[in-house]
Amino acid sequence: MHCTAFLRRAMLAALATAAVVPALAQTAWPDRPIRIVTPYDPGSLVDTTTRLVAEGLKAELGQSVLVENRSGGMGMIAMGVLLAAPADGYTLLTDTPASAINPTLHKAKYNPKADIAPIAQFMRLPFAIGASPSLGVRSVAELLTHVRRSPGAVDVAVAGTSTGLVGELFAIQNGLRFNNVPYKGAAPAMLAVLKDEAKLVFLDAGNLAPHITAGKMTGLLITGEQRWPVLKDVPTAREAGQPQFDVTTWFGMFARADVPADVQERLNAAVRKVMASPRMEDFLRQRGAVPSTLTTAEFRTFFHREVDTWADVIRKADIKPN
Repeated sequence: MHCTAFLRRAMLAALATAAVVPALAQTAWPDRPIRIVTPYDPGSLVDTTTRLVAEGLKAELGQSVLVENRSGGMGMIAMGVLLAAPADGYTLLTDTPASAINPTLHKAKYNPKADIAPIAQFMRLPFAIGASPSLGVRSVAELLTHVRRSPGAVDVAVAGTSTGLVGELFAIQNGLRFNNVPYKGAAPAMLAVLKDEAKLVFLDAGNLAPHITAGKMTGLLITGEQRWPVLKDVPTAREAGQPQFDVTTWFGMFARADVPADVQERLNAAVRKVMASPRMEDFLRQRGAVPSTLTTAEFRTFFHREVDTWADVIRKADIKPN
């Protein structure tokens, strides 16, 4: 009897200890350096933003946060690094809307809704439409009339995956047909319009602003709810009669989907605190970007909506996956 009671107490103690150990292991995170993989080159806006966030996270989490550039493969090399890493929260990824687009457009071998966890959004940046002055349009209404008069005749400089789909979305919403001409990045695409090799470009407002303010391009609209101070004469999409054209580019942090929920929440809280710092607010304001305050759940909802939106655009535009 005495032995049985002793064994029972011993078993209960062992079970209690087993329940405490995992909790302690999770609350100890992080206890070693963290790495953030990015598919973009050193010096790019994504890379620069990521490195500033990494500095802030080091102060918030008390561990070194290293940034590793793994460009190439339409962003899928970096994504592969994330998915191959242990689900412990020590390998993270910074990415853009490409993370939502690649599985549909490039047959990427991951499920964006099941395999990766949207942790925290860094910022959002409005899109703008820049037109060559030689196109002779001063407003979206004039652009619609011009393109409908000559379907497929207006060359659009496409700077990459997401920017190309932004133009496709605008075309689908308005029953238009452009002639998309691919370029290797934002700079060549803008140069094509400046040199009058192409007539139109859909790109983030930060890239287009200097050329619009200098009068070298005509700004037709900017997305977002309010006019942008840097381009105060450019109407919002709603003012231009395009309330449905509600798109932004954004940067965000991802982890493997099976990283513990408490680690995801701690990362989200740390990132939001970093993004609210005067240093980051000033950095983003100078580039026309808005820091994000989305919770983990809100970013997940946003990201899943992005996956559905761009998959629908790819289908309606009859773009064949490659």
